[in-house]
Amino acid sequence: MLHALHGNAGLPDDLLPLLHATGRDFHTRHLWQWLRENANTASFAGFAAALNAAAGARPRILLGYSLGARLALYTLTQQPHLWDAAILLSVHPGLTNDYEREPRLAVDHAWALRVRHEPWMELMDAWNAQSVLTGAGVSPAQQQAAESWRPEIAQSFDVWSLARQPDLRPLLPAVTCPVLWITGEQDEKFTALAAAAAALTPNGQHVIIPAAGHRVHLDQPAATAAAVQDFLTESC
Repeated sequence: MLHALHGNAGLPDDLLPLLHATGRDFHTRHLWQWLRENANTASFAGFAAALNAAAGARPRILLGYSLGARLALYTLTQQPHLWDAAILLSVHPGLTNDYEREPRLAVDHAWALRVRHEPWMELMDAWNAQSVLTGAGVSPAQQQAAESWRPEIAQSFDVWSLARQPDLRPLLPAVTCPVLWITGEQDEKFTALAAAAAALTPNGQHVIIPAAGHRVHLDQPAATAAAVQDFLTESC
């Protein structure tokens, strides 16, 4: 079973084309619903405990994109032997020093305020205009559908901020299951992060998708799906 975690300001449906392409059973985890219905998930540790408890029958495979990949990676490092494989798209393994944390918290606080108060589609335009998110995006209808989860999306910028995530690199050597790190060729920052992190995981492999950016599964859906399918065939 694939346990799939979507990105920030998104919804589980954003991952459906990729998940259907794998041909595997999957369960999409609705991040905003988890925050709304279970206050204990409003931290990395709380979320990981809840997801690990819901892992179910084997094979247990984590799949996440961006924010969802950060939550997946944290979850994996807490109980690495519980999972059979992981697929991480455009993931950040964590900030390495405290000097980076305060400005990141300030940035995320500003986004949280905007999520709470700005006209939604104007906010989505600003979100998509970030340089890291250039390239393909979800449809306006999908973006509009996320508006009903404003409070939880705003909350996530605080409780799941990159500034609150520990540096997970020291824990990666203990993750012995196969881990696929996927990044887009045009996303130079995250490609460098994934290359270094993959080298720390005993059974890690890094695939760079040509002509893709941070939203690698949307920029190049066929190539991303093929990389995931090949990985699953080899590892699970």
